Amino acid sequence: MAAKEHALRRADELMVSALSHSLSLCLQEQGIGFLVPIPSRKSVARLRGRQFITELTREIGGSARVPTRELLTHTRAVKDQSKLDAKERLDNLEGALTSVRYHSGKAIIVDDLITTGVTLQEAARALRAAGIEVSAAITACVAEPLR
Repeated sequence: MAAKEHALRRADELMVSALSHSLSLCLQEQGIGFLVPIPSRKSVARLRGRQFITELTREIGGSARVPTRELLTHTRAVKDQSKLDAKERLDNLEGALTSVRYHSGKAIIVDDLITTGVTLQEAARALRAAGIEVSAAITACVAEPLR
């Protein structure tokens, strides 16, 4: 969270290292594709001063020579997920993302953290709805299960 919320370079480096490792394993299994970061809500990105995952995705993509495509956008306002349970997260994100354009090839979705998988599920749904093949998703962290 320090990387995302406070723009601490050392925390960013840890996230980049974890994402790079995940990407390396993913590429061995799935082959080359393109990376699709899951965007933060615009209001949140303004507060942070950056699109956190997009920045990290460009960094790992550049190192691995895998292109980054910013294809996803929010279609409506969503709540902060940190205090929501699994059902509330599903309701919150259902239909909240869309792909702004088509891109051929295999999409690899990138996010910082997986808690319930709802965000990755919604991103995959939005990409597939636009006719984009989703081959995998990578994250830097896995949260403890929600209770």
